[in-house]
Amino acid sequence: MTTGSLQKKNNKWQVVICYNVNGRQTQKWINTGLAIIGNKKKAEKILNEKILEYSAKEPVESTQEEKILACDFFSEWLEVHKINIENITYAGYKRILNQIYPYFKKLNVSLENLSPMHIQKYYASKLKQVSPNTILKHHAFIRSALAYARKMNLIRDNVADLVEKPKKQKFIGSFYNQEEIGRLLEIIKDSPIEVPVMFAVYFGLRRSEIVGIKWNSIDFVNRTLTINHKIVPVNEDGKYRLEKSDTLKNKSSYRTMPLNGSLYDYLTDLKRKRDENKNFFGKGYNRTYDDYVCVNEIGNLLNPNYITRKFRELLQSNKMRVIRFHDLRHSCASLLLHLGYDMKNIQLWLGHGDIGTTMNIYAHVETSAKKNMLDGIENALRKA
Repeated sequence: MTTGSLQKKNNKWQVVICYNVNGRQTQKWINTGLAIIGNKKKAEKILNEKILEYSAKEPVESTQEEKILACDFFSEWLEVHKINIENITYAGYKRILNQIYPYFKKLNVSLENLSPMHIQKYYASKLKQVSPNTILKHHAFIRSALAYARKMNLIRDNVADLVEKPKKQKFIGSFYNQEEIGRLLEIIKDSPIEVPVMFAVYFGLRRSEIVGIKWNSIDFVNRTLTINHKIVPVNEDGKYRLEKSDTLKNKSSYRTMPLNGSLYDYLTDLKRKRDENKNFFGKGYNRTYDDYVCVNEIGNLLNPNYITRKFRELLQSNKMRVIRFHDLRHSCASLLLHLGYDMKNIQLWLGHGDIGTTMNIYAHVETSAKKNMLDGIENALRKA
């Protein structure tokens, strides 16, 4: 069956047609020549015309064997959807597909005959291997693919909507208190990961945001740090690489942070040491990552996974309670709560897109604030 979709490429609407040629699904991209802004309805008209045009080229009769399998459709949907998502997101979807595909391939169920029970049994089988939160990601993948199939009139209903999803596990992050943070800042001095830990503790930055900090993001005149770039490790089909991107997690992730006297002096001194290393190592210094702040003494970019591993080793060797590197983000938030800052300001500091995210993650660390509230009630009632 011929299907189609609209995609955006080079600021133009593109029609993508998927049709059958000699029993094989073929994809064709057609440039409408229409600018994206203000032309969606015109582009949809062209899409429908092209679907009819290519449908006429397919054989009229269709056997059961020719019906598209659910597993093949999931794979096809991801390739069509690829242009609209980041490479990092695509790699994550690809890992999900690599688990979904063999299961439904073994079932040999067609897209048309896919039932809620097929999907329900898949979730039940995967729950023996992965967490409910991971299953929810698989559910989002399957549901989105089937929503596209419904839009293309390949199925009547989105059967994923009828499936019982597992309950999301509420995350309670571990964190260091004020004393532990102070101890940490002592032991990381002059270590290979001193800079990443400083950014995590003071600003609660995500690991990808830290590694992505460039020197031109630091305004030494106005004393600010702008978060607008990230570097993420990606493992796609067994091949590992670092993906650079100017697209952050959400709009709120783009933020400008102040630099006070001590942090300003720290970064100024760091830049001076970096210049000294360039002169000292000469040709042995890697200038590929000159733009980036988080590099080692010979200029190599600090690998995100290296930071995570080295952080754990550092805690263990100094007999500190072991937490994840990402938990420094939670430690920063808990410290801000302890200092009396409200959730809205903490949301902005951390770059959460929704204050609900901040509330769900950090509400449990407001113990001291709640105690003060209870003391206030008790004092008021005692006076009454």
